[in-house]
Amino acid sequence: MTAAIRPGHAISDDSGRARLPDDTGFAVASDGVRLAYDVYGSGDLTVMLLPSAPIIHARQWKAQIPYLARHARVVTYDGRGNGRSDRPLDPAAYHDDRMTGDITSVMDATGTTSAVLVGLCVDGVWRAIRVAAAEPDRVLAIVAFAVGVPRLAPAHPWYAAMDFDQDLPEYDGWAKLNRHAWLRDYPDFARFFFGEITSEPHSVKAIDDAVAWALDGDPEAMVAEAEADFPFTRDEVVEICRSVRCPMRIVHGTEDHCQSLERARVLAELTGAPLTIVEGADHMIPGRHPVLANLIIRDVIRAIGRSEP
Repeated sequence: MTAAIRPGHAISDDSGRARLPDDTGFAVASDGVRLAYDVYGSGDLTVMLLPSAPIIHARQWKAQIPYLARHARVVTYDGRGNGRSDRPLDPAAYHDDRMTGDITSVMDATGTTSAVLVGLCVDGVWRAIRVAAAEPDRVLAIVAFAVGVPRLAPAHPWYAAMDFDQDLPEYDGWAKLNRHAWLRDYPDFARFFFGEITSEPHSVKAIDDAVAWALDGDPEAMVAEAEADFPFTRDEVVEICRSVRCPMRIVHGTEDHCQSLERARVLAELTGAPLTIVEGADHMIPGRHPVLANLIIRDVIRAIGRSEP
């Protein structure tokens, strides 16, 4: 293990889980980063729940795993930078190719030939699209929550206005999206951020969970990921999205404070995938609206005729 990679550690509070894994282990990415995975249940079809890394780890899917594992094989993993997985500190380790390659590294390590990929935001949705475009035989379908496909549409104005590198005397509101704020008081950022993107009433538990998962990671890893280059122009992103041939279901909330609804609409136009717009929902749909999310995933599985949850 080099000084530029911190090892992962046990998740701080793993009590009260509704379903424990049947198998657990580590995949090793092409750059040597270890990725901790869990496998639940069994069946002819595998559902792979992709992490929103490095900000949180695989426990983000805690409301989906018990339901899906009754009817299918479910694979999750902690993305690089959080949970039990290694935490590289070099921005190159978070290049889009590395993050996308982690999906197939875990598939290979778990003996997963093909799977339904379920993701949220950039880390889950965009990387699932990239795998489906490059290796279509490995992706049976995609369920895309809170579409984070970069450059399809303008970001929210508070993202455009932020200065990630400016050292300020204090950090209020969205100014907390800043390297210095993260390194000085990462818990404060996590509490602000997840409060902003989980704005539905009665969301205290969902926010508390997300903050705890964020604090299982490292602010230094977050900084490294933020510094990683994104190597695609908008035209290239559009062509990759258009090339996807597997079934896709898109789900986005009207109140999403992380990713604009317009990104979901453009992705639906490019792929022909149906778009479900959830009135009043913010970004964290699988955690905040778990029954809806589970039924949507179930319907996708049924539609491809491989399982009957």
